[in-house]
Amino acid sequence: MSFDWTTFAFQIVNVLILLAILRHVLFRPVAAIIAERQRQAAESLASAEAARAAAAKAEAAAAKAEAETETKRHAVLARAQQEAEAERNRILQQAQDEAAATARAAQAAAARRVEAAGEETLRRARDLALTIVRRALAAQPAPPDAAGYARRLAETLAQLPADRRSAITAGDGLRLVAPAALTEAPAVAGLPTLPLEADPALIAGLELRSANGVLHNSLAHDIDRIAEALTHDR
Repeated sequence: MSFDWTTFAFQIVNVLILLAILRHVLFRPVAAIIAERQRQAAESLASAEAARAAAAKAEAAAAKAEAETETKRHAVLARAQQEAEAERNRILQQAQDEAAATARAAQAAAARRVEAAGEETLRRARDLALTIVRRALAAQPAPPDAAGYARRLAETLAQLPADRRSAITAGDGLRLVAPAALTEAPAVAGLPTLPLEADPALIAGLELRSANGVLHNSLAHDIDRIAEALTHDR
């Protein structure tokens, strides 16, 4: 069997033509499709990477914004707390100042009331003392000497009920009492001459004393009696 180079050549030509046709009809479109798919895939990857980067950037921005917001929130809370504390201290200080002012005003008013009350008490005491002295002096005998007090003692003794008068005059140690020693015992109507005794507490007067009682007849007793009466009247 002999080899036909012409047929072989035609077959090679046919193969080359077929390859050219396949390249033009099949390989190029397929390659274009593959290239387009690769390009689209690359764009998709690039878009995905860009989206991921944007998401990461957005997440970072959100985290930063959240951190800044939290910092601002803490700053606002701290400022608000400071302002509230300052306001509380201001109100507390104002309340303390007002309380101190009120206390000072109350103390001043109380002091004025006490002073006024003291002045009123002093005035009343002065008026009472003057009234007592006037009444006491008006009740003294004229003249207010030993003889005058002896006359008033005799009058007072005569006005006593008989039993009390007898009890005093019949008592042991019957004597006349004067505020100072007298050279001569004054005469008391209805009584014998009696021994004398000095008692400076009488201030002025002449009293009759015995073991059974005392017949008061002195300026000191008048003052006490008038003061007690005026005190009860008030």
